[in-house]
Amino acid sequence: MSLAERLKNRVRDAVDTVVHGFDYGKHLAQGNKVRVDMAWTRPDARPVVLVHGFMGTRGTMLPMTRRFQQDGRVVFSYAYGTFNFASLRRSAEDLAAQLRRICEELDVPSVDLVGYSMGGLISLHAVKFLQGHRYVDNLVMMGSPLRGTWVGLAGIATVGAVSPSVWQVLPGSAFLEDLLAAPVPEGVRLCQIHGTSDALCPPPGPIEGVAPRNYVMLPGGHSSLVVAEPFYVACRDFLEAGNATASETRDEVDAHDDELEFSFEPVAAPAPGLDPVRLVAGE
Repeated sequence: MSLAERLKNRVRDAVDTVVHGFDYGKHLAQGNKVRVDMAWTRPDARPVVLVHGFMGTRGTMLPMTRRFQQDGRVVFSYAYGTFNFASLRRSAEDLAAQLRRICEELDVPSVDLVGYSMGGLISLHAVKFLQGHRYVDNLVMMGSPLRGTWVGLAGIATVGAVSPSVWQVLPGSAFLEDLLAAPVPEGVRLCQIHGTSDALCPPPGPIEGVAPRNYVMLPGGHSSLVVAEPFYVACRDFLEAGNATASETRDEVDAHDDELEFSFEPVAAPAPGLDPVRLVAGE
């Protein structure tokens, strides 16, 4: 590739990153209120639970929600408190409880879990330490600072006095050391997806338990991970590959699981912050 072509690609990637950042901000402003619908056109596919990042909202996950819904999946998104200042351990406890509730109320054996940025840390902690592996077969961590990010220093300078989470994402924190040292529960597949131009959470390299083929690097910045279609395609392909075989590895699957029929009616009294979401034209 010539120097001119490399320069052109870099300029194009920079422009795309700016556009993705604008789109991310637009969806962020939509907050945590989204329409509820249990439309489920692929009963053979597991529900997907999306966990947003620090200072994010359920709105930031709307582009991924749209795409999963178009592929026939029912989608839940998890919001872990106002401004996400709570301890990551506390947020993981809430997430684990919600995963259990989804599986019990929908009568499904498991879900697929996708955590963006800090949401990936929360998801991995729930799976490793809080029995989340009982309800999760596949976990995708998108742009997650698994070895920490020094951007956390900016958070400490502003909200460090009230937010344990900004301390927990610093490189070398006790939280991250414990998280990486703990083994991956048997039967759970892990995937990392990162943007090559991610300045907020630089790609950390694959962690233990992530196969080389499931460590994906694509052009884009931090916002691109939940906005740009190539990142969604990589996430979807990993989940689809896992769904083809994961159910066969579970020890406690009833003989009638293959005949499960899923309700198309909204569940009663959905848990706060973890409602199924459905996007309509123009939303």
